[in-house]
Amino acid sequence: MAASLIGAVGEWLRSLFLNNIGLKLASFFLALLLYAHVVTEQQRESVLRVSVGLSGLADTLAIRGTPPGHVDVTVRGKWKDLIRLGLSNPLLSLDLAGIGPGPYIEAITAEKVAERAFPPELAKLVEVTAIGDPGEVAFAIEPKAEKWVAVRARLAGELAPGWRLVAAPEVKPESILVSGPRSAVDAADTLNTLPVDITEEREKIQREVSVDTGTAPLIPEPRRIVVTLRLARAAPDSVAAGP
Repeated sequence: MAASLIGAVGEWLRSLFLNNIGLKLASFFLALLLYAHVVTEQQRESVLRVSVGLSGLADTLAIRGTPPGHVDVTVRGKWKDLIRLGLSNPLLSLDLAGIGPGPYIEAITAEKVAERAFPPELAKLVEVTAIGDPGEVAFAIEPKAEKWVAVRARLAGELAPGWRLVAAPEVKPESILVSGPRSAVDAADTLNTLPVDITEEREKIQREVSVDTGTAPLIPEPRRIVVTLRLARAAPDSVAAGP
């Protein structure tokens, strides 16, 4: 009797799920689409990251400072429109054409974000309700300058015991051309490379490394140089040379 009952239940479950399977699947997907439509039609508010870009600066000028790369804005609208807006990769482009040397400050407003960063068809459907930090773009514009500066190799670590540097590190080229805002170029005297790790080295070292400009807004040319270190065994009882 138990076996018959189990068999009957199994047959009922099979008929429940398999009879008219096409119609049931169609109904399920139709319900899913209806649910998605209802949900995406609802009003929502979300935070959207908008990239900030600069264009149009004259070739004879350079920026001193660090313009923000993005701004977070709060946007309200239908969920489906917010999804489309996020997929559009919004960019707030600031045109510096005609701007001369001096301080530059421009407030980031909801109107500017909607007008310049959003696609026109979406700007009409969503509302920017708040602007996050930074609320403005601020930096200085200076005449561009350039000059040649010396480069030194910066070492990190210690050689293997019993080994020493034969001579000062060789760098090629020994000087590079840097360009950027005049005040930063005038302050530049000597630039270092990124650290060259000599830990436990026992042979000649030759590596191509980048020039380290630190926080200075300088563009080096070339950007990478060749550092050569010549090693030799240290005399008995001597201490291996460090960087």
